[in-house]
Amino acid sequence: MISIIHPDFAYAWRLFTTLTWTNFKMRYYGSILGYVWSLMKPLAMFGVLYVVFTVVMKQNAPHYKLFLLLGIIIWDFFVQATNAGMNGFIGNYQMIRKVYLPRIILVMAAVSSAFIGFFFNLIVFLVFAIMDGVEWTPRMLWFIPLVIALYLLAAGIGLMLSIIVVKVRDMLSLWEVVTQLGFWFTPIMYPMSNVPEKFRFYEFINPMSGIVEYSRYILVGIGSLTKMGYCYDLSISFLIFCLGVAVFKWKEGDMVEDL
Repeated sequence: MISIIHPDFAYAWRLFTTLTWTNFKMRYYGSILGYVWSLMKPLAMFGVLYVVFTVVMKQNAPHYKLFLLLGIIIWDFFVQATNAGMNGFIGNYQMIRKVYLPRIILVMAAVSSAFIGFFFNLIVFLVFAIMDGVEWTPRMLWFIPLVIALYLLAAGIGLMLSIIVVKVRDMLSLWEVVTQLGFWFTPIMYPMSNVPEKFRFYEFINPMSGIVEYSRYILVGIGSLTKMGYCYDLSISFLIFCLGVAVFKWKEGDMVEDL
């Protein structure tokens, strides 16, 4: 029987899945608690911010703990995925020099390994949501395109960063500063309604703002959603991913020489 799957695609897919799981397992290699450590960081941040905003600042919105936890989980994935993508190329330079493989797979597998952790964190969030009595509605299916957009956005940025960091190693530290600032300028701890109306347009230019805001509206029922903003986030994430792929393919030859 003739296979309908092209051999090159089958090889690339096997390589991608193998590298993805290997990256995920190696992240916790030798650790007793394993995956639990990846959950500890967002939960620890959630605990501190929850105390600050509910005890000190008297934030008493319904389901606020879910509101805050989901925002932190989404942002934590974005940071982990973009950092992993940025290191996906330079971290595998020995493999690149010894083995033929589509080099873009190294970055995509690194981002995808972070996505596995994000998936498990979402399961933990759903447990919290059930315990908190969130009402489940068909509206929640609209969260799936946002998850895809989040993945594409992180992958596109990771691909572009993987190119820059080969020539500018300072990008590793610079991106850490950018993501730290981005945490405070993205509505993680507060709903978009708290942002003065004249600044909301500039806030929404950042696609992560819309992804976080709309995800919480869909899953928790806090915040708001507009069709235009929802479509913008899906579209801009896809365009950034396409740009990342195009630029990576354009410069990957030079990247090997610069390693």
